[in-house]
Amino acid sequence: MLTSLGCETRRKRLFDRVPNTDWIVISDPASLVYFASFCPSPFVFNSQGAAALLVLGRDGSAVLVADNVQEPFANAAFVTEVVAPVWYRCVESAGHRRSLLVESASKQVLVRDVKALGYEAASCPAGLIESLVNTGLRSALTNVDPAVSDLRRRKDADEVVALRRAIGAAEVGFDAGLSGICPGMTELDVYRLICDAAQRAASCQVLVYGDFVSGPRCEQGGGPPSSRIIEPGDLVLLDFSVVIDGFRGDFANTFVCCGKATSRQRELFEACVDAMRFGEQALRSGVPAKEVDQAVRQRFKLRDLGQFFPHHTGHGIGLGHPEAPFLVPESSDTLEVGNVVTIEPGLYVPGVGGMRYERNYLITETGIETLTNHRITIDQP
Repeated sequence: MLTSLGCETRRKRLFDRVPNTDWIVISDPASLVYFASFCPSPFVFNSQGAAALLVLGRDGSAVLVADNVQEPFANAAFVTEVVAPVWYRCVESAGHRRSLLVESASKQVLVRDVKALGYEAASCPAGLIESLVNTGLRSALTNVDPAVSDLRRRKDADEVVALRRAIGAAEVGFDAGLSGICPGMTELDVYRLICDAAQRAASCQVLVYGDFVSGPRCEQGGGPPSSRIIEPGDLVLLDFSVVIDGFRGDFANTFVCCGKATSRQRELFEACVDAMRFGEQALRSGVPAKEVDQAVRQRFKLRDLGQFFPHHTGHGIGLGHPEAPFLVPESSDTLEVGNVVTIEPGLYVPGVGGMRYERNYLITETGIETLTNHRITIDQP
């Protein structure tokens, strides 16, 4: 859970980044978490088809506009005021939910002396901008998407706490998979096993997504769980995220189920671990992200395996997946203190197998902190 101070600090930083605005409308769901800790549960009807808008003022005002059905989530948000127009009361028919939101948010803007308005152009309802213009608002409009994206790259202390919670639940899921997967289970059985373990660890419902593949499917790099039955000696590739209050980590392991890796598979495993180690050594504030990618790819090339590593070396993680910085050959990003990134070397050799290993790291003033501590191994205990 984010903190009130953290949300207030991030709102102030946003206004510092866009000095030519006195009010800002926030509309992206991830931004609503980031600036107000407004995070509706996806597991209840209240949030189905819902949306909300956050009207921020340079004076510190934070007005959350969310209809009455979202009351439990709005009341938990860190804002100065909640405006809850009535959409549905279970006694009469409900109107158009998004139209009500736009109408209510427009009123909140128009009652204020707005001279220059910022908005998230990629997610702000067109109806809101049209409504404001049609009702006489002549303030300058500024797209704050670039500023928000840049701010989100550097995680605050409360965000790291939220990430640790999600990562901790996922680590329990990895442990359950490593010890509990056995021949005869389907990939869907594996998914259910991991979901159950993660939810028990988090003491709440959690969203789990990612790659849950086995046997020949590993050579394709991943995919959702299927009804395929796992056989002795199959590789099992697990690369998943547990989402809690919008935050998630992203890490992986691949191991042989109830069997021994072939000599060739073990060579690929050792190559992945070696590449990960060299990638970790390159993770430092001020380092161009593409140099981390180069460090990993160079290790594979030295073993004549470069052609079997087809995807990115890593990326940022947090409220999005993936998000900046991107650890890829043509990246324009530079690592900064506060970034949380992945390194995920993988090799996929036809007829031999596919595997991927991944950890998450926080970039610090002095180097890195490894946030994920799940076991990296090709051998099932």
